[in-house]
Amino acid sequence: MRGKKGKSPPILSQEFVIQNHGDIVSCMCMLFMVGLMFQATQPLAQVFIAAQHNVTKEVEGEQTLVNYTTGLRDLCTIFFYSLCWIVVHAVIQEYILDRFNKRFHMSKTKYGKFNDSGNMLPFYVASVAVAVDQIMKLELLPKVSKLWESYPQTEMSFMVKFYFILQIAYWIHCFPELYFMKTRREEIKEKVTMYSLYLLFISSAYVMSGTHIAMILLAIHYVPEAIFALTRLIHCAGKTNLSSHGFLAWAVTFLLARIATISLTILIVWFGLGKSQIERIDCISGNYNTQTIRIAWLAAVVLVQAWMAWNFIMFQVQRYRDSMPARSARTTEKKKKTKDAKNGKANRSSPRVKKEKQEKQD
Repeated sequence: MRGKKGKSPPILSQEFVIQNHGDIVSCMCMLFMVGLMFQATQPLAQVFIAAQHNVTKEVEGEQTLVNYTTGLRDLCTIFFYSLCWIVVHAVIQEYILDRFNKRFHMSKTKYGKFNDSGNMLPFYVASVAVAVDQIMKLELLPKVSKLWESYPQTEMSFMVKFYFILQIAYWIHCFPELYFMKTRREEIKEKVTMYSLYLLFISSAYVMSGTHIAMILLAIHYVPEAIFALTRLIHCAGKTNLSSHGFLAWAVTFLLARIATISLTILIVWFGLGKSQIERIDCISGNYNTQTIRIAWLAAVVLVQAWMAWNFIMFQVQRYRDSMPARSARTTEKKKKTKDAKNGKANRSSPRVKKEKQEKQD
């Protein structure tokens, strides 16, 4: 997929795999797609490509496919779409981001930030758009009570199931991307922590029948993330004045998202689900609404929000420190211009300047 200049690395070497991982993985995806064309391999290929665990109900004498549930075969589907995300990542990197990188001549640090934001921005925007669309169709807002009255949501529409399959697959694909994108060692720990938290929370909501609640929280969370990704792209491109407004918008939406997430979680998990609490977990019906699980859900969300708020504060402090030299330079230059203007040096019209000029001529 990538056309590299110069000598090609040896086949199956580490550098060869990194440079051509998009082509290699796309060929793997094509093998699954070709499997749909043959009757002998079609059932196996469908397990990886099509949504599994469908539930059919008889409606007015007709067999109609209506909903989906969760199951072990979802692991095969998640694996396939993780490969698809790797291909999408490689396409965006080569045909969009690399062209901008060549134009702006960025440093290695900015290069990594630009690539991260450029790959995640489309995902965040698409995730918010699909989530809002499904929330409106399911009428979850403004009827918030449906979020706990409809629990457990063991059956999902195709779009809701596919949404969560793609969400889980996306964050899984981020782990091999650390290798493919040659991520710096000091950045790996932070990114692995972030990817693991996404994967843990989304997978837990999917398995524990909390898809409707998770979809609203994800939509809220992804809005400031999308603004931050867009702003960082603008900042790396050198548009510092424009990016300063973007960082301000991100800061406001970030704080609002944290408040909204904690408030909704307390309302839904503690007060809403508390009305229909059960004594023991019922795995058959998919009901995990016990007091212990609810406390664990609430504590996990609040702790993660606190951790994100702490990272946000540290980020703002670092930005302020980085901007101090530039501010000091601007202040010094401004004071110098003011002093020169008072002494008449700005237009070379003061008596002292004229006298010095006359002495030089003599």
